[in-house]
Amino acid sequence: MENLTSEQAEEALFRLAAIVESSEDAIISKTLDGVIVSWNLGAERIFGYKGKEVLGQHGTILFPADRINEEAQII
Repeated sequence: MENLTSEQAEEALFRLAAIVESSEDAIISKTLDGVIVSWNLGAERIFGYKGKEVLGQHGTILFPADRINEEAQII
């Protein structure tokens, strides 16, 4: 595989971002500590939270209180 120029890499990142944002599936990224750092429109639709409500929050906010310990098993 050939090396990408910075312009090609930037274009590829732009396309990937457009795919993630337009997906009807929830696409969420978190830090290794579980803090939500990205949240697409699909996640808004499925979970009912706007990005500004969850960015910077721990991912366990998506779990019911009685199932919060299950995150470790899922990961």
